[in-house]
Amino acid sequence: MATVILNVEDKKLRFFKKMIRHFPFVTIHETNLDGDTDEHIIEHIREAAKEMRLVEQGKAKSTPFNEFLKELDEL
Repeated sequence: MATVILNVEDKKLRFFKKMIRHFPFVTIHETNLDGDTDEHIIEHIREAAKEMRLVEQGKAKSTPFNEFLKELDEL
């Protein structure tokens, strides 16, 4: 398998990702070296809210606070 790195304008990224997902032989591994865009930050917040709801409903397990702090320290 080959790896190709592409730079896509932020305003065209959503379209590009929708288009490329139609190719079954392509796997997307997102990396943003310039920092997260507003779109990415909002998506991360949505995902966190969903995870929090699952924990509150007892459908998922939360991370102990000390482990969370260790993960932050590793960043």
